[in-house]
Amino acid sequence: MRGRCLPATRKIPVILTCRWVIIAQAPCSPNAGIMTSVRFIHCADLHIDTPFRGLSQVAKDIAKTLGEATFTSFENIIDLAVANHVDFVVIAGDVYDSSDRSLRAQFAFRDGLGRLAEHGIPSFVAFGNHDPVSGWSNSLEWPELAHRFGAKEVDVCQVTRGGTIVASVHGMSFGKATVTDDLSSQFEPHRSGVPEIAVLHANVGSNTGHAPYAPTTVPLLAKRGFDYWALGHVHRHQVLRTEAPAIVYPGCSQSRHPNETGAKGCCLVTLSDSGAPDVRFVPTDVVRYRQERVDVSSCATIDAIQRIVEEACDRLSEEADGRHLVMRLALAGRTPLQRELLQGDTHVGLEERLREGLLGRSPWVWLERLTLETRGAYDIQALRAQQDFTGDMVRAYTSLLDSDSDALPQLRAEIETDLRTWAGYRHLTQPSDDEIRYLAERAMHETLNLTAGED
Repeated sequence: MRGRCLPATRKIPVILTCRWVIIAQAPCSPNAGIMTSVRFIHCADLHIDTPFRGLSQVAKDIAKTLGEATFTSFENIIDLAVANHVDFVVIAGDVYDSSDRSLRAQFAFRDGLGRLAEHGIPSFVAFGNHDPVSGWSNSLEWPELAHRFGAKEVDVCQVTRGGTIVASVHGMSFGKATVTDDLSSQFEPHRSGVPEIAVLHANVGSNTGHAPYAPTTVPLLAKRGFDYWALGHVHRHQVLRTEAPAIVYPGCSQSRHPNETGAKGCCLVTLSDSGAPDVRFVPTDVVRYRQERVDVSSCATIDAIQRIVEEACDRLSEEADGRHLVMRLALAGRTPLQRELLQGDTHVGLEERLREGLLGRSPWVWLERLTLETRGAYDIQALRAQQDFTGDMVRAYTSLLDSDSDALPQLRAEIETDLRTWAGYRHLTQPSDDEIRYLAERAMHETLNLTAGED
């Protein structure tokens, strides 16, 4: 191996390449002792240059902010790493949104890793199902301190500080978009007495809501012998295990559509021999998404509904900690204004009025969608007692809602008889009793909205 001790006033990394990638950082001292802790950034699922989905009629300036959001979020991660003088940064897959990576995204990623290198901070990158090693990429020159894990075997990289090994980073990328093998079984720690970190894009468990790529489980990861599993693939921050080994998903660094709600960011991790892993989630997102139900049952006018929605938006904007906010709101509750809300363009007009008022704020708030989940303020028991069409209709619906009634099993049998001869019947998923009752209740109120109180 080759190496040199640099003056204590400089911080210039030196890479030595053999079976392992070894990274040395100055200043180094002949009296340097073994470090008892290591600090690093763990991020994943950057999806740089992702087109935002599920948004329509977006104002021009908002569209620009959304288009830049994944880039800015990655810059925030780099700023965080530099400000905290971390020992290294690990990125656990899906840097890009597709295997056909945009050149702009590649430049942004390369330049970010270059900024880390300028501060003597190594980076370790595993690629996932969205950006497998087999994907196309431009022939860019990458920073010397940026190590990209291969897909054929687990790479092992040692990190040194002042001439002393302080950590060992193990990682493996996806060779192709669909990986169904448990890649974690190929990871073996060296048990060298320093923190050992495993970097992998994988689906842990069966309830993540993501494709089951590189599937594994918490017990399988726990017994491998590592100190920390730096995972990617799941877009919600989760700590699956807190004690060594800590098993962590940082989540995506920036939401890309309205269903990815809440804070998004990365993890600032400290591993030491004096206690449990310290995993601190740090938001890096630029635009935050929220979905909220606003109870309007106390509102007697449309103006009152507008005011109560704006108050909810004020609260949600405060909770976003200075970030722009994209919201999907649903009006809920029993209201005497139900028929008015359904009349003509009232609902659309209210949505547009709210959107215009919120857009002028700084940071901006974009009301992406306003839906109605309200119900009329009907006395169901009184209506059920009526001896007329409305009473008959309410009694028919409520019999389905009564768990002691045999109306629901009878309805199921009738539906099955009608559909059994249909060629597509075998592809249907049978709804649960609770789902049928929910639909029946919604249908009852929709029918009452159309009929109750009419001549």
